[in-house]
Amino acid sequence: MDLSAYTLPQLKQFHSRIEKEIAKRRTATGTSLLKRLTKMAREHGLSFEEIMADPASPAARQAAKTFKAPSTPVKKTVPVKYRHPSNRDLCWTGRGRKPHWVSAWQANGGSMNALAIAAEKLAPRQPSGA
Repeated sequence: MDLSAYTLPQLKQFHSRIEKEIAKRRTATGTSLLKRLTKMAREHGLSFEEIMADPASPAARQAAKTFKAPSTPVKKTVPVKYRHPSNRDLCWTGRGRKPHWVSAWQANGGSMNALAIAAEKLAPRQPSGA
């Protein structure tokens, strides 16, 4: 479908009509599916509510897995590997792009080993970023 011939108002109208149709079909599909599931439960001598209410039932466990919102991964804090000896707010975990203060330290003849030793001495602080 070539949309380049349509004006912006026409495209916005299509967009609105498409959103309404999607909502209508989603509702119809959900209603149809609920009816089919209820019918299947009745055929086996159960009600749909009984199946969903019993957390031990395999159907309820599967439904719970299916309808759960995806969980966000938990990020763990990475310990500081390098810290500036005279400014403890400047720290780096050694991951990601090298901070400017580390590049400046090395350009002035400083070693990464000195930054690592400073980090060991001042270990209690958490990383403040790059």
